[in-house]
Amino acid sequence: MIPRASHWLAAIALGGWLGGAQASGSWVASAPSLLVATADRPMASAALLPPSPELASGQVMGRVGWHYQPPVGIAVNAWLCHPGSCLRLPGPRGQTDGLAGLPADTPLYFQFSLQDRRQRAATLQGLQVIVNHEHLPRP
Repeated sequence: MIPRASHWLAAIALGGWLGGAQASGSWVASAPSLLVATADRPMASAALLPPSPELASGQVMGRVGWHYQPPVGIAVNAWLCHPGSCLRLPGPRGQTDGLAGLPADTPLYFQFSLQDRRQRAATLQGLQVIVNHEHLPRP
């Protein structure tokens, strides 16, 4: 039996293959689980980087997929960030073109906060991005 995470990866990979024929590649990065304890101060994940610098060198990001798994019944505020700014994420999985054009080797990270001060601390697991990238357009 194939684990559930493998199904998700296969679906994203297939979606990228079918929907992004112009992409010259992709990289996948995961971060360790993260304990989110407050609504007032977002917690940042470890950096998400390409597995090797040359993989994304001289390329720009296209569509970026993300995934994280909150505990059942827990809602969090979530952002996908790069050193210049953050994009608010509408849910625990999806895709965005909001980072398109950034250098493909730009470090990314998640930020999370609880939605309500009365919530108990929650551990988020399965933090992952899939970054599609393509060659820099030539002038």
